Amino acid sequence: MVVPTLILAIAASYLVFYVVSEWLEYIMPRGTVAQNTERYDLKTLPPDGFVVIRRMTFGEKLAHQDDALHMQSTGVGKNSSLELKSMFRKMALTDFGNLVVDHNITDDQDRLLNFKSAQDVLALDPRVGDEISQLIDALNTYEDTEELKK
Repeated sequence: MVVPTLILAIAASYLVFYVVSEWLEYIMPRGTVAQNTERYDLKTLPPDGFVVIRRMTFGEKLAHQDDALHMQSTGVGKNSSLELKSMFRKMALTDFGNLVVDHNITDDQDRLLNFKSAQDVLALDPRVGDEISQLIDALNTYEDTEELKK
């Protein structure tokens, strides 16, 4: 009689665990980024130019913000100097290489551009580069919109 009662107790505990875990999935908000991507049709490359962009994690975003400005201090007292250096070019190259996961953008010889290559990113038409940069920023910037409230 002890064995069937034990089996019944184990089965009941598994059932309770399953119900609680399913319930938690519905009530606990997920705050991490799945490796979700968004596909965008490019207005600067009609009719069929597109990019697929991956959302940054918060850690990547913090590193991105840290890279925005590089400060270097040298010397002490009257002989000291402070050098501020903008790192926007480095940031853009990193963003294109890491966050644009697919696209159909080619050069004038119909070669698919490699966004992990600085040379290919820097060769972009500035309008195309600006549009892609704006899409990356928009995807990774918090705005209190109706879409987020859903």
